[in-house]
Amino acid sequence: MVARGRPVVVAAAALGLVAVAVGASVLADAPVLHEFIPDVDPNEAVLLVRSARGQDTQVIYEGELLDAPDLDSSAAVPTMTGRPDDGVGPASAGRRTPTFRPDRLTQLEGQLSYHSAFNPVVAPFKRVTSLDRVVLAADGRTPVLTVFEATRGPIAVESPEAQAPDPRPRDRFWGEVELDFQGGPVVPLPSVSPESRILSVRSKPELAIGIERDGADNYYAVARGAAPAGVVRVAFLTDAPQGYFGMEIPRVSTGGARVPPMPDAVRAQALLFASELQLSPASDLHEVLHTLTEHFRSFEESAEPPPDTGSIYLDLARAKRGICRHRTYAFVITAQALGVPARFVMNEAHSFVEVEVADRGYMRIDLGGAAGGLTAYGAQNRPVYRPADPDRLPRPPAYVRSYSQLRDNVSGLRAPPSDSQRGQWIEPEGGFGSAPASSDPHGHSGQGGQGGQRVVEGPTQSAAASAGQRMPLTLTVEQQRSNSMRGGELVVSGMLSDARGTPRPGLRVEISLAAADRTARLLLGVTVTDVEGRYRATLGLPADLPVGDYRLVVVTPGDEDYLPARAQ
Repeated sequence: MVARGRPVVVAAAALGLVAVAVGASVLADAPVLHEFIPDVDPNEAVLLVRSARGQDTQVIYEGELLDAPDLDSSAAVPTMTGRPDDGVGPASAGRRTPTFRPDRLTQLEGQLSYHSAFNPVVAPFKRVTSLDRVVLAADGRTPVLTVFEATRGPIAVESPEAQAPDPRPRDRFWGEVELDFQGGPVVPLPSVSPESRILSVRSKPELAIGIERDGADNYYAVARGAAPAGVVRVAFLTDAPQGYFGMEIPRVSTGGARVPPMPDAVRAQALLFASELQLSPASDLHEVLHTLTEHFRSFEESAEPPPDTGSIYLDLARAKRGICRHRTYAFVITAQALGVPARFVMNEAHSFVEVEVADRGYMRIDLGGAAGGLTAYGAQNRPVYRPADPDRLPRPPAYVRSYSQLRDNVSGLRAPPSDSQRGQWIEPEGGFGSAPASSDPHGHSGQGGQGGQRVVEGPTQSAAASAGQRMPLTLTVEQQRSNSMRGGELVVSGMLSDARGTPRPGLRVEISLAAADRTARLLLGVTVTDVEGRYRATLGLPADLPVGDYRLVVVTPGDEDYLPARAQ
């Protein structure tokens, strides 16, 4: 019963499946406050809710409530300026470069600094500069990278409730930066992906800000009217398709793709090098991306640059020497010559590739690159984003050790488990800040300080898995506290065991609300079982949860050893 518009959640449990009634009836003089929740893909781990106060917009990531940025905070955020970088060598923090010219400084770099702009953290992959065309430098022989269509066009600032333009699942992120308009009314705005939407924008001091984007999907913040004398602190809500962070590459032709024109001499060199890798424009996309990724992820850092034969592109590509910017530069030129739309993307700490996959959108490809270490600023109290799908591309040992995988000498991020826990936990192959290459098929881990690690016991593969079989699981719900109001908390705990009753640690558990008519499903959060096979999650209930009957759905996708299971 809802009294005077105050909704109450009432729960009843049966065999681990919880039926939840949210305000099953209302008083005649009390209005129905909300409309029905649109369908949410059950794999989506980041979603938007309203707080109980009905004002602060929030994001839930893996069961954790991420508050909107506080514009009155004194915490350091990246400062973006309209003054361009010179485009030679590593990038400067807060600046975008209109071109990139390669250098021959292929040795190990020192400690790099990365300024986090997003929550969840996407270190070290924020997009500041994106370049998509190959041209010749003034010397007439050096390929340099630039933007093919530099004209900017406005994009709408949508609302948090705006319908996505396609059915691809999306994850949401808070963005927070300072914009320095002293160099002019147009300032680069970092982004998460080339297909990100801007769902809200707030600023202090308050300023009318428009968002624009060029042909390489570089984003810009534009001051409408007189530009302020100082910096403006801006908070924005954005999203990105999950497929951008990783997808299965289809076996489709690369012909007919939209690739910017390339100088004939550069194309001839690139096709010559591609033929050395047994690739041609007739190769399919799957073959091209797997072969190029394996080659460029195998580069080595060297204080001795490759011999100068007159073509820096061929020198870098053939000698397999260089750090992230050299790898990305040579990859993009080769891919474009083969008909694959590819982009060179960079920030102050890293460079990486974007490729467009027909009918699936853009995908990020990291090629690694070494440094003495990485220091992340503004990320200590934020969760690290982990892709929903594992990296399906080749991962040679040199790449796995890369700082871009948040391994080794990386500081400023949320810490992995304490030393007392290390006997029970291991890091996935991609490091604690990225998806494992195997194990958890969704690439997500739990909450409550688990830091993206995976619990294991005994051998990494069971006898059943070695024989190519997956074993069944039993998932139970043992406890729930569901007398919270909308905007409050729902606590769910339980147990996961195999057919022999042995507790199974380290497995993902997803908790959702399903509408009674099964037309919609709302993912509340994700957790992982501990060393005793138990899980516990404290989840936020949307304050605008519509009136109606719901069922609590608890499932696990299993892993390479165990089948999916649902609480019955």
